[in-house]
Amino acid sequence: MEDVMRGNDPLKYRLRFLILSLLAIKPSHGYELSRKIEALTRGRIKGSPGSMYPLLRELRDEGLVEEYIEIVQGRAKKVYRLTAHGAKRLYNQLNVIYDITSTFLQIAAKARESLATMFKDLPPKEECPDPEAIKKLNTLREMIEKYIDYINDRMEECKNKEKKNEEDLSF
Repeated sequence: MEDVMRGNDPLKYRLRFLILSLLAIKPSHGYELSRKIEALTRGRIKGSPGSMYPLLRELRDEGLVEEYIEIVQGRAKKVYRLTAHGAKRLYNQLNVIYDITSTFLQIAAKARESLATMFKDLPPKEECPDPEAIKKLNTLREMIEKYIDYINDRMEECKNKEKKNEEDLSF
């Protein structure tokens, strides 16, 4: 898949995703995007001019965004907006993210429910030398191992689904 979030740099990946997502909502200039990203991430990601503008140029060169000039209070500002190509690519990427997230949330809900049931049956620490308590703990460990296997299987399914989506997205 020619992923809109391509690359090995996690910060760049997140910035690309945030920029394209924000531009899908509303065209913006670089400084506005920087401020929105910083606010949305509670300061964890800062879109500095040194990272923001080269990334916007890269997105423009890839045909994912376009720029135009807008006069604001007598000053010319470069405004960026998502192209149709960028919107299609972002939409497809969001579907992949949604599918994976949805699967993980379903698994997490089942695991949380099961763990709550298992933990209510745990013996107090004082009873741990008791053979019955050890038996309950071993049963719990086996159940958790089964859930780990179940989660690993679901993750593998998600990876396979993502690979299929990658093949479908090459256009």
